[in-house]
Amino acid sequence: MRRVIDLACAWGGMVFAALFGIGFVGIARFVPPLDPANTAEQTAAIFRDNAGSIRTGLLICYVGCVFYLAFGAAINAQTRRMLGVPQALPKLQAAAFSASVLLIAGPFMIWWTAAFRPESYSADTVQMLNDLGWICFLIGWLPFVTWYMATGAAILCDSSADPVYPRWAGYLSLVLGLGQSSASFLVYFKSGPFAWDGLFSWWLPATEFFVWFVVITALTTKAINKQYRTTAGAATGTPDAVPAV
Repeated sequence: MRRVIDLACAWGGMVFAALFGIGFVGIARFVPPLDPANTAEQTAAIFRDNAGSIRTGLLICYVGCVFYLAFGAAINAQTRRMLGVPQALPKLQAAAFSASVLLIAGPFMIWWTAAFRPESYSADTVQMLNDLGWICFLIGWLPFVTWYMATGAAILCDSSADPVYPRWAGYLSLVLGLGQSSASFLVYFKSGPFAWDGLFSWWLPATEFFVWFVVITALTTKAINKQYRTTAGAATGTPDAVPAV
C-alpha cells in the first residue's frame, strides 16, 4: 500500500497536466492566452460570450491542483532519502511547491470573478481582472524557480554510490528553473515575444514547466520502484540487497 500511494503521488503531475489541458486549453480556451493588446470591449466580450466554459474549465484545473501537490510531495519524499543533502533543501523545496500552487489557483479565482457576472461589470473592470489574472499567473515564477533549483541542488548534493536521481536531472532542473524567469518583462509589453502571450512569457516557460513534469515523473517513479525493491530484498535477505537510505 505504501508503494501504491507513493507511485500515485508521483503520477500526480501527469494527472494535473491532463486536467490542465482539458480545462485550460479545451474548455476555457485560454491557450493561446487572451491577447493583452485587446481593447476593454474585446476582452469583456470574450468573458460574456464564454462565461460558462471559462468557469467550468478553470474549475477542472482547480481540482487538478490536488494532484499537483501530491506530485510535489512525492519528489520531496525522494529528496529526503538522499545522502548528504543539506537539511534546508528539502524544507525549501516543500515550501516552494506549496507556495507555487497558490500562484496557479489564485489567478483562477480572479478569472472566475471576471466570468461570474460579466454582463454586470463595465468593460474596464473585466479587462482589469483579466490583466490581474494573467500577470499573477505568469510573472509569479519565484516559487517555481525556487522549487526547481532546490530540487536540482539536492540531486547534485546526493553523495550516495547509487543516487536517487541521475546527476543530469539536477542540471536539467537548474537550467529549466532559470528559464521560468523569462516572464519577468511581461509588465512592459502588450505585444511581441515578451508580452504575456509571447515566446518568452508564455510558450517557453509553459514548455519548460511540462517538460520538467514529464522527466521528473519518470525518474521519481523509477526511484520509488527501486526503493521498494531494495527494501523488499533487504527484508528477505537477498545477498546483494542494500537498505534504502
